[in-house]
Amino acid sequence: MMKKNSILSLVIAMFISCDVVFVSCATQEERAARKAEQAKMVTDALGARKYKIDITRMIPGKGPSRSVSTYSIEVRNDSLISYLPYIGRAYNVPYGGGNGLNFSAPISSYNETIKKNGRRDIEISVANNEDTYLYSLMVFDNGSSSLTVQSRQREQISYSGNMVLCKNPETH
Repeated sequence: MMKKNSILSLVIAMFISCDVVFVSCATQEERAARKAEQAKMVTDALGARKYKIDITRMIPGKGPSRSVSTYSIEVRNDSLISYLPYIGRAYNVPYGGGNGLNFSAPISSYNETIKKNGRRDIEISVANNEDTYLYSLMVFDNGSSSLTVQSRQREQISYSGNMVLCKNPETH
């Protein structure tokens, strides 16, 4: 009787372990499919030049990095909409501090380079009535992004965040 129970327990354990292996394989396939879909959405958004990056971290040139929310940059065809916090030294700004990195301006130049591992490096030049800016953006297949902003009148500052992904970039 004891031998039958142990054999029965062994058989049940084998069935459960086989079931777990099949579920694990399905989960890996689902993850790979989700990752491929995410990479396609990033590629489509960058190709359409209609994307938004939500900023989650600000990294000033001096001092500690800080978590932030509700800040973003958005590219809409030939325009850049920048809504970013700024901490750092300003060399020559209008009375009252000016608008900082909060503006909407036409893009002067847009250069995209595809690197290995699906990373894309994008350089966006814009100018407004206060300054000229170079936005250097690194975007990865999963939408994770890193941004560095250089300006003539302010110290360089960096940010990190995530691309807002949607199935159809035209709806952005």
